Amino acid sequence: MEKFFIVSHIICGGTVLLLGLIQMFNRKGGKNHVILGKVYVGAMWWICLSALSIITFYRFSAFLLVIAVLTFHTSFVGIRVVKRKKPGSEKWYDWVVAIATSLFGAGLIGYGGFVYFSHSQTILAFLCAAFGILTMKNGLEDLRLFTKPNISEKHWWLYQHIGAMGGSYIAALTAFAVQNPNIFMPNSSNQWLLWVLPGVIGTPVISIAIKHWRKKLTVGRATV
Repeated sequence: MEKFFIVSHIICGGTVLLLGLIQMFNRKGGKNHVILGKVYVGAMWWICLSALSIITFYRFSAFLLVIAVLTFHTSFVGIRVVKRKKPGSEKWYDWVVAIATSLFGAGLIGYGGFVYFSHSQTILAFLCAAFGILTMKNGLEDLRLFTKPNISEKHWWLYQHIGAMGGSYIAALTAFAVQNPNIFMPNSSNQWLLWVLPGVIGTPVISIAIKHWRKKLTVGRATV
């Protein structure tokens, strides 16, 4: 079973990396985009489930745990926000995921502090704090949206969908880079940068994509 989980985890990881790239250039809202998006999310969720199975039954890995939470939350939000376009239409499981994600982020920040003060591992503490803040922020943003759904933008859900799906792809790229450090930074003492570089590079790209669609939809309304 361990081999099954590992092999299927790798296959789904490769599927996500390929489909994510295709979806960037696929016509948004089209049939192919929807179908490939469902396959992408299904593969992403299996990555999370297989990672948790490996952690629970075979060997613990903080790396797998962090990536599992990030990939599940971002892909979950990305698919759910398309189904709850109307503010206030969230379900109980949306609340559960948001609260659990926030608590996990807070715990990761606390663990980073523990590592720093008890073991003086500065880099590990920094990574824990950075990913903890990011994770907790994502969960708290969901909760804020649930409790104060005062949304003025008509297509807010599309922008959040782009951001969440883009974030899930960044998480997948981070996992691939960290697991294969010698491909990108062979024999380097700075391989820890692979934890942050996908996010540093990918976040501005997501922002540009959101601005592009916001401008496109705004111009479209003005034309109509």
